Formats: sequence, C-alpha cells, structure tokens
Amino acid sequence: MVKASSNGLSSDLAGGADTIVARATAAGRGALAVIRISGSETPAIARRLCPELRYSRGWKAALVELFDANGESLERAVAIPYPGPRSYTGEDMLEVSVHGSPYLVEAAIETCVAAGARRAEAGEFTRRAVANGKLDLIQAEAVADLIEADSASQLRNAREQLAGRLSAEFLELRHNLVGVLALIEAELDYEAQGVAVDGETTRGRLAVCSAQLEDLLGRAGAGDRIREGLRTVILGPPNAGKSTLFNRLCGSDRAIVSPQPGTTRDVIDAEIEIAGVRIVLQDTAGLRVGGGAVEAEGHRRARGAAAAADLAIFLWPADAEETEPPLDVLAGLEVIRVRSKADLGVSHKTKAEWLAVSGITGQGFEELRTKIAAVAETEIVDLGGSVAIGCRHRAALDRALREIQGCEVSRPELAAERVRWSVRAIEEMIGAVDTEEVLDEVFSTFCIGK
Repeated sequence: MVKASSNGLSSDLAGGADTIVARATAAGRGALAVIRISGSETPAIARRLCPELRYSRGWKAALVELFDANGESLERAVAIPYPGPRSYTGEDMLEVSVHGSPYLVEAAIETCVAAGARRAEAGEFTRRAVANGKLDLIQAEAVADLIEADSASQLRNAREQLAGRLSAEFLELRHNLVGVLALIEAELDYEAQGVAVDGETTRGRLAVCSAQLEDLLGRAGAGDRIREGLRTVILGPPNAGKSTLFNRLCGSDRAIVSPQPGTTRDVIDAEIEIAGVRIVLQDTAGLRVGGGAVEAEGHRRARGAAAAADLAIFLWPADAEETEPPLDVLAGLEVIRVRSKADLGVSHKTKAEWLAVSGITGQGFEELRTKIAAVAETEIVDLGGSVAIGCRHRAALDRALREIQGCEVSRPELAAERVRWSVRAIEEMIGAVDTEEVLDEVFSTFCIGK
C-alpha cells in the first residue's frame, strides 16, 4: 500500500481542538452498531463512557461496561482503543461495538457529547485521515467507492485504488512535471548568463508528460463503466420478445409482457451483474413505422437510450422475415444479434453471428450471458484499479494536459508558468495543497461516521 504523506492542511481540518463522535454503521435498528470517536479528548471521553477500559493498552479489544451521561449503566460492550498516530484518522480514536438499539446508540453518543465531543459531520473521519497523511484524496474517494461497490469489478478496483496504485501514477506524473519545471528554470538561468540552450530535451520531457496525461484520460471511459455499469439496451421491432428477454435476464417480472404490439412505451432500467461486472440493462419500445403520438415518443426514447449505450442486444423474432430491416440506431454500437422465439421451431438459415434464444424455455441464455461478459471484458479492461478515474480527476487531468500542450519551449518564462499550473492541478487532485472547495466537494458524498 502506498503510504500517504502529510500534505500540510490546516490544524482545524486535522483535528484541532474538536473531538468528534458518530455512529459508524448504518442508521436504524440492527444486530450491532459501531460508535466511533476521534480527537485529542478521546482518552478522557473513554474514561467517562467506559471507565474499565485501559486506553493506553491500545489496539486490543476489551469487554467493558458502558455508562450514559448520568452515570447509569447501559450495557456490556466491546471497545477497541486506537492511540494516535496509529489509527484510521491519525488521532486518538475509540470504536465501541454495541447492540443495535437506536436508543442505546444515542445514549452512548450523548455520553460522549456530555464529556466534550461534538457530533461528526459527513465524511469527517476520512477527512481527518487525509489531513493527517493517512490517505491522500484519491484513496479517500476509494473509501466511498468501496462502500458503494455492488459488483466484483467495482469492489476490486476500489480496493486497488485504496491501496494506492492510482495515487502512485499521479505522484509519478507530478514528479515528471516538477522535473520539467526544474529543467526549464535551469535553462532560464543559462540564458540569463548568455549561454545558448537546446530546447530538444525540454520538448522530449514535455512529450512524455503529455503522453502520461493522455494515457490516464484514455482510461476514463473504462472508469465510467466500472462506476456506472455497462449500459446495455435491448432493441428490436414490437413483439420481438424484448420484455421477455429483459425479465429473464433480470430474474423477475420487471416489464409487462403482452402479445399486443406497443406495450412498452418507456425505457425500463434494471441493474444486474454478469461475470462480476455491473450491467445497466434497458428495455425499450419496439421500433416500427407508424403508431400514435405516445408510441412515437417511445421510439424517441429508445433511440436516446441506444445513443447513450455501450452495447445493444438486437432481437429479430424467428417468425418474422428472414432478414432484419436496416436500423440506423445500431450505427457505431457493439451489437449482439439475437433470433428470438426459438421455441416456435421455425427454421431459418441464419448467419453465424445470430444467437437463437427463447425467453420461454431459456434456450441460448447462457451463451447470451457469455457474449455480454465478453463485451464487458473488452470495454472494461482490468488495469488493477488505475482505471477508476472520476469526474474530478478527469477535469484536473484535462486542465493539466491543456497547460502542457500549450507550452512553447521558445518562450520559457510562459512555459514554466504553464507547467506550474499543471503541477498545481495534479496536486489539487491528490490533496497535496489545501483547497477547501475541493475537499468539500469530495467529502460531501460521504456518510456520517466515515
């Protein structure tokens, strides 16, 4: 794991005089709940909440009696002290596991507040971890991704990003940019002394940095698919079996199935997982000439879904004509072509790329899932977590690339300034500079207690 270094953020952000407390597990009633406390007053609060605990004997679980703000016994609980700096936040911390009664959790938190703590804000524990050099901003965002992961690929990439692989690439990029800046400034010194400088070395170093930035930006599409899922739209004429196929892939009756043409008027979404990849599956209105105003709107929405999709499953029923009509909506899309209603027993000479499927018997569905998985593997290349580039990262990389591409070696003073702005964009991205607005944006999506 790449170890984050202290980034010089303000002492208030790094903890200051405040000690914070919050429930670290999901709100509501449950079997267990975890209460988290962090800050310089944690040992003193521990003496009030659980007097039996020997805080200085850190990193060991202890069975202790908890007390409320009035000194009345609450229950027996498990407490783990984490003396700083060897803790998640880098400060003195305490985590207490209690039974998941909302009343019990609130009573324990009230004891901490009465002893001098305040209730934590969203993401404040992780924000302190960043401030104290335990994580950088990239790793902090990976914490949120890890919590939100609902597929194997999302979990794998969040873990790799938390381990620091993406951070290491950004740090290497920053190192290279700083090297270019040093080279340009050295050339300025030489020119001031009347020594001619060959700019080819600088151009070469700038080209390397530009290639790094373009490579990182080039993976952003795969990062989007990991975070948001592979958008897969089901297209075809009315009564081709689109809703039946949609329901079968979902494993439930999400869409209405009817022999009447034009039953589906809107785009229906469902999230499924195939081969560890999140798939956003979309059922759409049947595409045909004619129909009323409502059906025409369904056609428009189907085309809109296709325009935003990564993959189309195009259905043509076995009882229809042998060749499907040309559909411009498929242009530029990865397409899996499916001959539906295979259970009807109609025999057609179909091309090798067509897959015979029956939503009634299940024929061909395993092969269909295999084809979807193959597309997912192509679209979402496993790059060990370094593809998980979010919108904030992309904006910073875009900014840095524009500055580098705008450098003119023949004008070294301006080139140096552009490289400085490029370095700053990378530093803001990893949290190496104190930019409160950026920090607020990152941690606004976190839950209380994280």
